[in-house]
Amino acid sequence: MEDNITGNSQVSVFSFLDVRLITSRSEAMKRETFVKEYTLLYILSGTGQLFIDGQKVELHRGKAILLLPAMLIKWNQSANQPLRFYSLTFQALRQVAQADQILSFEKVTDGSIFSQHKQLSPACSSELSSLLPHMHTCLMRRSEEQPYKHQTIFHQVLGILLERKETESSIDGNEAISLAKAYMEQHYNQEMSRDTLAGIAGMSPWYFSHKFKELTGFSPTIMLRDIRIRMAKKQLLQQDCSISEVAHRVGYRDDAYFRSIFKEQVGLSPTMFVKRKRDKIAALSYHYAAHLLTLNVVPYATYVEQKRESHRSQFHSSIACHLRRARYLDTNDVEYNLQALVQAKPEVILCDELFDAHEKSMLEKIAPVVEIPWLALEWREHFREISAFVGKRREADQWLSAYERKAQHIRKQLKTSLGSERVALLHVMNGKLLVYGMRNGGSVLYQDLELVPVQNASVIEVCEEIGIDELSFYDSDRLLVVIDEDKLSKKAWMDLQKNEKWSALQAVKRGQVTLVPEIPWLEYSPFTHTMVLDEAVRLFG
Repeated sequence: MEDNITGNSQVSVFSFLDVRLITSRSEAMKRETFVKEYTLLYILSGTGQLFIDGQKVELHRGKAILLLPAMLIKWNQSANQPLRFYSLTFQALRQVAQADQILSFEKVTDGSIFSQHKQLSPACSSELSSLLPHMHTCLMRRSEEQPYKHQTIFHQVLGILLERKETESSIDGNEAISLAKAYMEQHYNQEMSRDTLAGIAGMSPWYFSHKFKELTGFSPTIMLRDIRIRMAKKQLLQQDCSISEVAHRVGYRDDAYFRSIFKEQVGLSPTMFVKRKRDKIAALSYHYAAHLLTLNVVPYATYVEQKRESHRSQFHSSIACHLRRARYLDTNDVEYNLQALVQAKPEVILCDELFDAHEKSMLEKIAPVVEIPWLALEWREHFREISAFVGKRREADQWLSAYERKAQHIRKQLKTSLGSERVALLHVMNGKLLVYGMRNGGSVLYQDLELVPVQNASVIEVCEEIGIDELSFYDSDRLLVVIDEDKLSKKAWMDLQKNEKWSALQAVKRGQVTLVPEIPWLEYSPFTHTMVLDEAVRLFG
């Protein structure tokens, strides 16, 4: 099943997954999709194009291409000459831990093996023309005598790919080309000649252009254009500046030329792009989707979990693309959501900074990404940023003024009924006990209503896990407790109530422990904070 590779700090094992014969009728060719695993293609017959991260690659008999995980691909084939090809998928794994002689591995998808897709040379393609059909036949007709014959052939294929990589590494200056690409990403707004980039790479201009195209699939001019248009889209979406200013900021001195190039690449003029930016928004922050709903802007795509979202139920039918939501998204959920976004084709993706660089790069292949920091800003700042983005600043200001008036009225009412009593918000999640600080429900309780918080609440970023022994430190006169519905959390809650340290708490002794639902208390948005105000009146008024 596996091919061990020694002497490589990045990869411990290559693992064969499958080899298939794909025809034009296959579902694999009928949609735009992200590549999940390392995939080697060998074209048997037909003609067409494969778009790899937007780059067109011509397909014809004898063409061999290696695709890497997280590439976005789309097929286009001739109606008269449909494509038939072999598809070999495999994984690269690295060892991450070893305990009690049990090995643990993780997938390598970061480009450390192959830095970009490879259109293999005719010599490599020639070798694959016999190996892949033989491997497919052996896999389909496994015999008792040779059940793993296809694995032996897989090792031969790997040898071809890795030998090519080693040969390239010694002569092609991968690192030099990477330096040139990094310079383009950082200095895209400056004048940039081929001679300048070739000098950075330490190559002659002609050889640099040739090698750049061979390794990336793009000419330096086309890559620079794509970088500038990508940055222009982000600036047009995020900033209140003229199209002329954006053109200059991304390196175009001629406004008319910028408008022409932009329309050619995006399909819309810069003016129309700005106007349509609110039509199809994918909100990849559950909280930011609520900000949009407060402004009566329904996200085109966002997370939906109807069982937990009765407060949003009136909007569910209007959300075109429902993404999976769960406490912890597993790999299947993440892949489903990415594929759903690819098919939905949103015009812009609104998210926070909590996506890692790999996830962000995949999102940017789908649509321009607008990032609003979640941890660095509080909810009013989120609301103002998002309202500016969708052109509803006045509506946001009016909403906030009405909210402040309501909070002030309730604040005066609760000062009479609660006085200096302390209030704590606890959460039993996945069997663990959490205490909340100045965000989520704590934001309304401690900041908007000015109730007395538990000790240390001001330094808790969002929430903090605490142990039974720490309960006394967060003792209060009134306790609000959210308990998740999973078995582990319900059991933890039952056990907690039997613990003597729980019984010793002031709120428990006074009978002032109230179970409250996850919504509205744990959502950090204007959409639910008005609901928290109403709940606070009901509980404490």
